[in-house]
Amino acid sequence: MYRIGICDDDKSVCEELGGMTEEILAEFQEEFVLQTWYSGEDLCAYFDAGNVCDLLFLDIELPGLSGVDAGAFIRDKLENGKTAIVYISWHTGYAMQLFRFQPMDFLIKPLARDEVKRVFRTFLKSMEGRRVFLEYQTGNKYYRQACDDILYLYSDDKKVRIVTPHEEKEFYGKLRDMLHKLPTHFIQIHKSFIINQDCVVQYSYDNVRMINDKILNISRPYKNMVREKLIHDRKEREAW
Repeated sequence: MYRIGICDDDKSVCEELGGMTEEILAEFQEEFVLQTWYSGEDLCAYFDAGNVCDLLFLDIELPGLSGVDAGAFIRDKLENGKTAIVYISWHTGYAMQLFRFQPMDFLIKPLARDEVKRVFRTFLKSMEGRRVFLEYQTGNKYYRQACDDILYLYSDDKKVRIVTPHEEKEFYGKLRDMLHKLPTHFIQIHKSFIINQDCVVQYSYDNVRMINDKILNISRPYKNMVREKLIHDRKEREAW
């Protein structure tokens, strides 16, 4: 599952680009969550809090903190080279000024759907090598589920259920056998729950809230481990 961001002070541009994003990623059959900001200050506060974004559409002519300043904050202050930045503007004269921020692309307004689709195709191709899949069997059929699209897994009697933003899938198995098959950003918080920590939007000593607003309890044996890992990984992101 990809985290897509749009930062533009024009709400109509955000709505239009958000609609294109939904349509295009549905065509590509990709899961995503979308975050929108209307100022550079709000965008930088989001990143400064340790949050992540895979692809960011960033308007250059923002009032106050400009898109150029926001790009400098992300690349230089936070040393974040992982977020793919696509600058958007009504003007074409920024190429050299933006070069040192290593943008993935530059789009001219009004945004053309074909150009936005081209950006997503390039982005998804660049991400292909990073995708990890969980393989499982149902009957005599074998399936592959992209781990980035998993919010969490839970045990249900003799079955394991996989929860994604849009559906649940199930297969016979034991939850304790799943952890070693998943990337390291999956952590067990309860004997019945394994979560994708990248999909946690809020956590406390007792529970976590996932991006689908589901609140999951952290059982006593896991509390210290979960807290230490979430804090440790957040500090690592801040140190990029």
